[in-house]
Amino acid sequence: MEKAPFLLSYSLVIVSVLIAWKEGLKNEKEILLSSLRTALQLVLLGYILKYLLKLSSPLELFSVILGMAFISSFIAYERIKHREVLLTSLLSITASTLATLLPLMLIGLLKPQAHQLIPFGGLIVGNTLNSITLAFDRFLGEVRNRIEEIEAKVALGASLRFAMKEAFADSLRTSLIPKINFMKAAGLVHIPGVAVGMLMAGADPMRAILFQIVILYALVFAGLLGSVVMLYTSYRTALSLIAKRY
Repeated sequence: MEKAPFLLSYSLVIVSVLIAWKEGLKNEKEILLSSLRTALQLVLLGYILKYLLKLSSPLELFSVILGMAFISSFIAYERIKHREVLLTSLLSITASTLATLLPLMLIGLLKPQAHQLIPFGGLIVGNTLNSITLAFDRFLGEVRNRIEEIEAKVALGASLRFAMKEAFADSLRTSLIPKINFMKAAGLVHIPGVAVGMLMAGADPMRAILFQIVILYALVFAGLLGSVVMLYTSYRTALSLIAKRY
């Protein structure tokens, strides 16, 4: 396959940077560096997958997925910059990924094979990373806005977790918005990516669509579970972050 069209596609990023600059978004550098980073990471992944897809032991396959979770926890840490978040995000991503993959393997929808488990696991890990960072960011904002209300409830004898109940709920709802919108639009507005990939590879259309449905359900479950674990293990961290900043 010719490389020139792929190189020319980078013009889309250049135009995006120009639009961001014109609109005063002040994130042109971030867009540019992120685009280069994703290209480097994906090209590297292409070479690494040649070896990863040859793995056959379930232990080796789950080790790869745990490695993905570990890297994702560092990405979450980069955003929030708090040591405890590194541990809680690793716990959240790992727990939700395993809780999603193992039942699907037990009922036979997933096989312990590299070409199924590694891509599917990567989808779950990446989805959970997005969900927990979105939930935690929103949770920080909710705690900051409700700090006096939370302090008043605690002063009246409520537990800290109970005092933060509404902040929990709002944050979890926010983390679910992209997933719910994605499910609403799937099939009507767009064909989801996994189904597109399978169709381009020549798979039976109905098989591709049914597998995509399983993926959408798994993404909702993993994202919500990961967000719940993240918030319930990090709510004291969120409070200490707010106290330090404000």
